[in-house]
Amino acid sequence: MKNLARIGAVLSFGFFSVPGLALMAHSRENSEWGEAIFGCLFIGIAVFAGTLLWLTGEKFGASQNEQ
Repeated sequence: MKNLARIGAVLSFGFFSVPGLALMAHSRENSEWGEAIFGCLFIGIAVFAGTLLWLTGEKFGASQNEQ
């Protein structure tokens, strides 16, 4: 369970941060603030979701390994 949560954390971080970085890079070329805002939003979701999944795996994975 712990490994599955870690894999999910890494994948969710990657799937949200890559589009966020792409939006921020594209907005820099075209001077559009809307894309930069959505890029920051995607990066924030990536950090939050990845950390939340990682910590959830650490919390619930440890109790199953002890039993």
